[in-house]
Amino acid sequence: MRRTSLAVMLIAAMALATVGSGVLTPGAALAEPVAVLDMDDPAGDDFGPGTYVYPTHKAFVAGLFDLTHFKVSYDPEYVYFDATFREVTNPWNAPEGFSHQLINIYIDTTRGAGRTDTLRKGALVTFDKRYAWDLFIKALGWGGCRVFTAQDAPEARGISDGLSASVLGDGKTIRIAVPKAVIGEPGRNWGYYVLVGSQDAFGDDDFRPVMEKAGSWVFGGGSDLEVNPSVIDMLAPTRGRGSQERLLGSYNVERGTLAVLMPVFAGAAGGQAASPAAIGVAVVILVAAGVVAWWVKRRRPTPPPRA
Repeated sequence: MRRTSLAVMLIAAMALATVGSGVLTPGAALAEPVAVLDMDDPAGDDFGPGTYVYPTHKAFVAGLFDLTHFKVSYDPEYVYFDATFREVTNPWNAPEGFSHQLINIYIDTTRGAGRTDTLRKGALVTFDKRYAWDLFIKALGWGGCRVFTAQDAPEARGISDGLSASVLGDGKTIRIAVPKAVIGEPGRNWGYYVLVGSQDAFGDDDFRPVMEKAGSWVFGGGSDLEVNPSVIDMLAPTRGRGSQERLLGSYNVERGTLAVLMPVFAGAAGGQAASPAAIGVAVVILVAAGVVAWWVKRRRPTPPPRA
């Protein structure tokens, strides 16, 4: 009986661990992409360091640059970067299904390597020297998806073969698919800087600028001095030293220094939390394990009393 109970409990524990890791999901196929980062971002924080306001043109509807969720996953062929926004529109008919969002993903894959400045002038931010970036994925409409490395020169064209960006069925999520052969399989220790700007074909590195006063085609709430970030939202914890407002607001106009950003990691960000459905499966498994243990105990004959 003891061995049977131990076996049942071990099976249940393994099943619970599997569910918690996101591997076992009701109805999931074995080919389901493996998630390495799955993180919410606060809604309503599409204001940069806390002061930015949208351009005044009617095309800029509320929520276009409000990142609410970000997920990194992979399968045998591709790595997927899913960025969910409060609103996605396509007024200018970009073939990817979105016209406004400019997504920059800088990734720290290797400690002690990489660089802390952006590949080109545009975002107007720098990165923490402890987490220098090694890979840079740039996604925007009209065939603009590219992958760059820290060794690339500013004029580099990057890698575009096999990359794609599209809007998923929910109408709110932009998926960037990158061949695994290009960037490798995501490591659990990779750090991610996820920056959201507004695409502007005439802006530096395609970023729409943030000026002191908003206009039809520029954001307001900045300084007019090319020091404040052109980043409208970024993946970051809600509060604390790594919050968006604190990081994007770390620039200094008087000194002319740019904001210094910190990445998020799968572990620090909470990784992939078990969904309510997965928790339900775990409860069912544990209950079933208890029933089996009770049934085995009932079926076993009672030994005769000792003389």
